[in-house]
Amino acid sequence: MNDSPHPPATLKLLAEAGSEEQTWTLGGRNSYVIGRIAANDIPLPYSWVSRKHAMIQAEENGRLNLIDLGSSNGTFVNGRRIHTPIHLQNGDCVGIGNTRLLFHQEPAGNQPAATPEADLDEMTVAFVRKETITILICDIHDYTQLSEVMGDQRLSQFLQYWTGKVSKLVHRHEGIVDKFIGDAVMALWPGPDLCTNIHLALKTALAINIFTRNLSSALPDLPWSLQTGAALNTGEAMLGNLAQNGQHNYTVVGDVVNVAFRLEDMTCSQDGLDLLMGSDAARHLVEPAPFFTRRQFQLKGKNEPVEAYGCSFSQLAAYLEKNATVSGASR
Repeated sequence: MNDSPHPPATLKLLAEAGSEEQTWTLGGRNSYVIGRIAANDIPLPYSWVSRKHAMIQAEENGRLNLIDLGSSNGTFVNGRRIHTPIHLQNGDCVGIGNTRLLFHQEPAGNQPAATPEADLDEMTVAFVRKETITILICDIHDYTQLSEVMGDQRLSQFLQYWTGKVSKLVHRHEGIVDKFIGDAVMALWPGPDLCTNIHLALKTALAINIFTRNLSSALPDLPWSLQTGAALNTGEAMLGNLAQNGQHNYTVVGDVVNVAFRLEDMTCSQDGLDLLMGSDAARHLVEPAPFFTRRQFQLKGKNEPVEAYGCSFSQLAAYLEKNATVSGASR
């Protein structure tokens, strides 16, 4: 018997011919993760599904909302790819690659229909939640000088190429691209599996640097070989739609983000430190010595020095090679 005051909901996996293969009941929980691995709430063991592909989140009023978790192949509702959280309605078809899922929820008999304005106001609040995240910031060194040499048009074309390739690298390592800020990318790995997420983020940082360093072979008009700096941090943050006036801005904020950006700034001025990571993240490294060096930095906005661990990209590559069984979590 269902004691919930809200109408029950189900998600049905459909065969290619349209017949039902499996049904999941959505009730009694705040969220349901859809993904390729068996540990997810709704496992879809197909190659086109990301490890953690999408999430269905419940509101207090019983409505269910679908959120794409930065998947490689995207999440679709009724044939349209979603980029921001969307309210699921009875009869919606959720598409992930070749997989189709039919959403069913009977409307509440005495629940008034929400106006568009009320719906937007509720979304602003409903999608803000606290979550443990691993955050990676990567940017291109000497970007100001590069922009002066290349000019606006060439620089714009270069950034379009760079951001597209970097997005694919983040997705390949099961991360979420939160945003690009000029020459910097901010990527996320949400969830409590910190050891796996941190090593995936480290692999991403190394892959982005290798790609950026070798850009001259694809873009011969680059004035010099480019290098990147990177910072990684782990902790609790507020994740959600933080916009106002009905605008969507699905992002993450908190001290963990601020420290990551400040640490990345320090990589530009520290000899031999291409990557810095906060001490909370460094605790999940497997035998960090002799690859990582402990340092303290006085960061802007912090009264006390912040402990961090740094390494060069060559040291990072050696660390990841030695611990391949951990850093190989991405498939």
